[in-house]
Amino acid sequence: IFDSSVSNKVISSTLLGLVVQPQEGTSEVKNICKPGLSNPEPAGYYYQDKWNSLVCRNQNFPTPANVTSCLKGKVVYMFGDSTLRQWWKYLVDFVPSLQTVDLHVSYDPGPLLATDTEHGFLLQWRAHQRPLTMKRTRLQELKYIANELDGIGGGDDGLVIVINCLAHFIFFPVDVYLRRMIIIRDAVARLLERSPMTKVIIKSGNTGFLSIHGSDWLSLQLDTVMRAVFSGLPVTILDAWQMTSCHYLPIDLHPKKIIIENMVELMLSFICPK
Repeated sequence: IFDSSVSNKVISSTLLGLVVQPQEGTSEVKNICKPGLSNPEPAGYYYQDKWNSLVCRNQNFPTPANVTSCLKGKVVYMFGDSTLRQWWKYLVDFVPSLQTVDLHVSYDPGPLLATDTEHGFLLQWRAHQRPLTMKRTRLQELKYIANELDGIGGGDDGLVIVINCLAHFIFFPVDVYLRRMIIIRDAVARLLERSPMTKVIIKSGNTGFLSIHGSDWLSLQLDTVMRAVFSGLPVTILDAWQMTSCHYLPIDLHPKKIIIENMVELMLSFICPK
């Protein structure tokens, strides 16, 4: 029953297509992208490969200059798994002036660092602590997200924290994940108390974990727990779940570049709202 020959098949239909027309006499007024906004169902939709958020007024960042204008003077720390590392890599590949710094560490756990001296911003990613499924690595290279957050001073409006922690926990009981999320939440609360201008973005889980060891059903349970734990804090829950579930490309835990591009642009919309 787990074989691709009998699962994830497109349901045949005689319906040729749908034409969606705007409702007359209505105007859509959306908030600027700011912390604390809830994610409706649906949270948005794709049109011509661009994500149109129903949460807030998201923007497009079509050129490297648009990105550097937003990130100028920022320090962005990313903590998570390989689905968040895709964001780091997309920005490094997209922005020519953003150069990687060889820290002589293993690529999988990081930390991976890139700096843009021309525009004065920094972008770092590193893996969260165990549980992790990856190539052999030194345990000393893995850091707990809460400990890393407690080591950040903050104090200005140029600090951005992006957190993702989900996929590697589906092999364990939910209470293991719940305890980890509560510890991270408390660390986020402490950071925001001493640095209220810091922007914290929590990336939700991706769909597409389809194997005999994992499933979207297991991922959904953890994703629901994560959203409940961080509710009430002035943070952004970036709904990658819906962005990966409704694109026409085949489902994949590590989505293709066009989906990553839209996720990064939504993140930048929260960092630099209009």
